[in-house]
Amino acid sequence: MSIRSFAVQRAADLQGALTAIPDARSWLACSLVFVIFVACAGPIGLASGLLSPTTPHLTIERVFSTAAIVFIQPALLEEVVFRGLLLPRNPRSVSRPRLVSVAVVALALYVLSHPINAMLFRPGALHVFANPVYLVLATLLGIACTAAYFISKSLWPPVAIHWAAVLIWLWFLGGERLLTAAT
Repeated sequence: MSIRSFAVQRAADLQGALTAIPDARSWLACSLVFVIFVACAGPIGLASGLLSPTTPHLTIERVFSTAAIVFIQPALLEEVVFRGLLLPRNPRSVSRPRLVSVAVVALALYVLSHPINAMLFRPGALHVFANPVYLVLATLLGIACTAAYFISKSLWPPVAIHWAAVLIWLWFLGGERLLTAAT
């Protein structure tokens, strides 16, 4: 496959993934993926102390602004890059070994992007984004988003999972406290 045909395929997959609206059955399956992610990530994060239940003290303006910002970055932008651009929209269009290797590389790049972004744009938060437990949780989130993408062939379920996970972490599991202490 030439670079040009590869780029054309990636662009077509991304366009399809952004315009596809999953049916109710796909949303339900992706909701189950989210529940499984929470059931795996929650105990790990709580046992390590990285996640700590908190009561948010937010104004309505802050709720909407934070939700909008988190929707765009990290949820939408990271899903476009690490699922939409790096993974085939139809997992059956490639051989199983190739699919596994591409998914593993995309997942590794996704996980590594967190400490790299912290080093480049938020050095005070590096202790959070390079924390091994955080990286395990990011890996689990990446697996959940990949599964949702393959199930739905749409970016919207992984975006929703990513968005919900980050907002829950920020508002209810001590994420804002960790990031505020970093600045």
